[in-house]
Amino acid sequence: MNREGAKPTTDGRIVWLDWMKVWAILAIIWGHFFSTGHVYLYVFSVQAFCLISGFLYKKSPDWKTCIRKCFWQLFVPTVLLSVIMQLEAYFRCLAMGTDYDISWPWFFEWLLLGHRWCMGPCWYFYTLLVMRLIMQALPERKWVYGLAFFVLSAVAIYLQYIGFEVSNANVNVVVCMPFFLIGVFLKPLKAVLSGLHNYVVETGLLVVAIALIILCGNYNGYVWMYKNGFGGYYTLYIIGGMAGAVMLYVISLWLSRLPYRQMALTLSKGSILIIGLHIVIVRRLTELPDRMWGEDLLFAIMILFCFVPVIRLAELFFPLLLGRHK
Repeated sequence: MNREGAKPTTDGRIVWLDWMKVWAILAIIWGHFFSTGHVYLYVFSVQAFCLISGFLYKKSPDWKTCIRKCFWQLFVPTVLLSVIMQLEAYFRCLAMGTDYDISWPWFFEWLLLGHRWCMGPCWYFYTLLVMRLIMQALPERKWVYGLAFFVLSAVAIYLQYIGFEVSNANVNVVVCMPFFLIGVFLKPLKAVLSGLHNYVVETGLLVVAIALIILCGNYNGYVWMYKNGFGGYYTLYIIGGMAGAVMLYVISLWLSRLPYRQMALTLSKGSILIIGLHIVIVRRLTELPDRMWGEDLLFAIMILFCFVPVIRLAELFFPLLLGRHK
């Protein structure tokens, strides 16, 4: 049965989906502090974001529309945010009297080739752009998506088997797109997922999900998706990512029943800006000595909510940073 908290907002958005994005962003920020237990955050943080992206995916009516959307919504903000990160590092070195060796033509050339060092956390949006182009080329058939899932999974396993490891957003498609496709497969269940309102079932799902995250964190090791890695076992990689998505889903359902929709909406719409620039703040805070995991969590929460006014200013004066050109 639908309840108020699970209903769409007036613009058609699903509140729990916005909250899921917020929680996934928080997990990404917290994970970049590399504090105690961060191995568990890497079990699901980016994976959940990939799944949400697939869940929200809608194929463009033609290639012209697809390319235009990819350009303005993903490519332009990726370039802008990457340049801002490099400029921050350059001026900081300048202020400290140290050299920051960078060639801008070389930087843009390597960025276009998808190398992660150029774009930092924005590598995911570059990867998402590639995944959208692939999805546009694929026929809208479940068996095609299923085949793509198994082919990409096989390629990921093979690359790890031969020891191939490179931090490149193009290559990272092999580990990101399987979760994107899972999100596409789950899209028809939107009404069911929005209509769940049973605290006993939800609590049970949450407990099982947390247990699986701990299990996968302990036995699968680190999941470095930015360099096309999935840990020690591909099966645990998929299980852990799905468990994390379920955990975020349940927590988001609960939050969607509270009157904080506008906060979730703002943070969700500004996800590309938060993910792109939070690392600048995180790098400065990680220079503090003797940090505890609780302090890092508090810092991550503070960073997340500090972006609320930044997002609103960007909406008014520089929407390109949010992936909007109008």
